[in-house]
This record gives sequence, C-alpha cells and structure tokens, in this order.
Amino acid sequence: MLSLQEPARTPSPVLASLREDHWHPRTTTLQAREVRFTILAESEPDILSRLLGYFAQLQLVPRWLEATQQGDTLRLQLLQQGLTPHRAEVIAQKMRSLVSVDAVTLEVLPG
Repeated sequence: MLSLQEPARTPSPVLASLREDHWHPRTTTLQAREVRFTILAESEPDILSRLLGYFAQLQLVPRWLEATQQGDTLRLQLLQQGLTPHRAEVIAQKMRSLVSVDAVTLEVLPG
C-alpha cells in the first residue's frame, strides 16, 4: 500500500553547524565591531532623517556623525558601534535602495 505521509526528516548536524545564524544574540556579541558608513546622496531635506531612521529602528545612536553639503551632493559619514559585518551590510543595502542615495561604502574597523 502506498503511504501519503513523508518520512520524518531530521536536520543533519553537519549541515546545521555549517549555517551561521547572523541574527543570534551570541553571534552579535562575538562579531560586533565598529563600522564606518560613508554615504553620498542628493542633497534633499529629508535624506538625513531617512538614513538615520535605519539605525533608530534598531534602537541605535551613531557614535559620530558628520554631514557635508557639496553643491547638490550630501556626503555623510558616521560611526556605529556594536554591528556585525552582516547587519551593517543589510543596513547599507537598505540605504542603497533609496532613490536619492548615490553610493554607500562600509569599512569594518579593527577591534
């Protein structure tokens, strides 16, 4: 007789150990670094609040922030402590998705 039930599958311990959980609190604590974001964007009145909003959503306040307007371009640099490289890249990708953002670069500082 044909059984319609799938056999029970248990996750392979080898595969489970190879996959890193970037959001686990232990990973965040062990891999947390200071990250420098450099952002070039069109100089628009709401761009600062939009960019800083990504940090506010995570209850983070940048340690250092500098914004310089050069013509129609705004250059923003900020330092943020306590981010894993993965989480910093996720934030950078969100910033890059904004229409008025031209470029975002990351530098993970040693520490």
